[in-house]
Amino acid sequence: MLVQEYFKSRSGILEKALDAYLQPVSDTPSRVLEAMRYSVFAGGKRIRPMLFFATYEMLIGRKNLRRLERLLPVACALEFIHTASLIHDDLPSVDNSAERRGKAACHVKFDEATAILAGDALITLSIECLTYIKKSASAVKCIGILTRAMSTRGMIGGQAVDILSANKKINITTLRYIHIKKTGALLQAAVELACALYDAEENLTITLSNFALNIGLAYQIVDDILDEVGSFEVLGKEPGEDSRNQKATYPSLLGLEKAKKTAEKLLRDSYNLIKNIPQNDIMIEFVNMVKERLP
Repeated sequence: MLVQEYFKSRSGILEKALDAYLQPVSDTPSRVLEAMRYSVFAGGKRIRPMLFFATYEMLIGRKNLRRLERLLPVACALEFIHTASLIHDDLPSVDNSAERRGKAACHVKFDEATAILAGDALITLSIECLTYIKKSASAVKCIGILTRAMSTRGMIGGQAVDILSANKKINITTLRYIHIKKTGALLQAAVELACALYDAEENLTITLSNFALNIGLAYQIVDDILDEVGSFEVLGKEPGEDSRNQKATYPSLLGLEKAKKTAEKLLRDSYNLIKNIPQNDIMIEFVNMVKERLP
């Protein structure tokens, strides 16, 4: 699959940069630093930084690894934020997940206090990364995009509503809000950050932002479906977690078949948003990648 080759060809420079931005565990506080490294290098797919790379390379009209070097602070910031959100999501007071990516969750491997601090430290590190963008105007713009994505208008807002909705009957509108904010906000930020660095015109930025939101929502619906019918090997954790936590999902509100059709429509809409943009091959592959996860 083309997107897998794309990920593989860019993973080397990304992993090297992630390692460089993280302090060594020999520094102080060593336990928190170890927890940060454990979580960042626990086997993530790096979807957000890769979407960021793919958007930028589509906009400039060619693929060139050397051109990506100046983008590494932003790519790393996206991955650090995403990892922080997973650490905090897994905490006993939130989703109470003992496993993540087939390994012990951060709070299980270390302890709850260390996990909280590791997540907090990754959030602050992500902002620090953006200060390394050479053009100060671009740095300020990128900080604005990323902080909005993680704020109460983005990930934190979605997580807050998700927590408040546990053990309650909610409608599909509320569930859609949760998914758009929890998953879609950071994917949206990935494409908006690429647009900001490219200085894309507003209409194109809006189109790509909508593409990312659709992909994010489709991805989360597929996750909901897999949580109901998937396996540990696919999920990297025990299935049925949402049911155990009495959380609403698309399958629980719509049924499996309608949830699948909703995801399929979102993926079609995503494709239609970018089908006429030149050099869109990798972006189309992102659509296909989510589609192939549908059971």
